Amino acid sequence: MNAQQWMVAAFAAVACGGLLMALRATFGHWGPTWLRNGHGLGGLAALIALFAMNLHGEAATPIRSWWAFGVLLSGFIGGLLLLRVLFRSKAPLWVVFLHGAIGITGIALLYSTLRV
Repeated sequence: MNAQQWMVAAFAAVACGGLLMALRATFGHWGPTWLRNGHGLGGLAALIALFAMNLHGEAATPIRSWWAFGVLLSGFIGGLLLLRVLFRSKAPLWVVFLHGAIGITGIALLYSTLRV
């Protein structure tokens, strides 16, 4: 596996935790603290790794990889501000689904850069 494939796998793993939390939120049960913190810290670690990978690739880095980084960074910042600061106790479902949609868009952009 090359670095881009590892990045897609890392973000997919973070997305699985987010999907689990979104499903629980749909039925009125919010995820446990360790899952929420793991989702955020896993996303941050994957973003740092993606940024380093993009910088290391220099001119050979596809532009869509930088777009994916920007979209995923906006999803991370939005999740941090909306879900951890503004709606600390219980976020509206539209915020949760918007956060997930931005993440899926970023993962799809990153997946489109793979050369299989």
